[in-house]
Amino acid sequence: MTGQDLTVLFGKNIKNLRNSHEWSQEQLAVKMELSVNSICEIENGKSFVRAETLAGFASLFKTEVYELFKPEGIMPDNAAGVLAKYCDDVAKASEKIKKEYLKKIK
Repeated sequence: MTGQDLTVLFGKNIKNLRNSHEWSQEQLAVKMELSVNSICEIENGKSFVRAETLAGFASLFKTEVYELFKPEGIMPDNAAGVLAKYCDDVAKASEKIKKEYLKKIK
């Protein structure tokens, strides 16, 4: 694995973590005291960070630094909650469609 591979992997994991927290790039930039452009470049594997910033990401996401480089990514702490909300949303949408269909056929 090359340094570029690690940079890309790190960026993908940061993006996945940001999305799992439902944060925009702007929100993450504020939390990390970085520019939105920097967040974008990090997530796209075009830029890497200093050691202090790396430690800041690990602290913010409540993980160890090495976990930010795991090829399989990191399962977010709130994955079960996000999945449950998604299932609830699908169930509500299905119920709404069912009710609209029943109205049409009556």
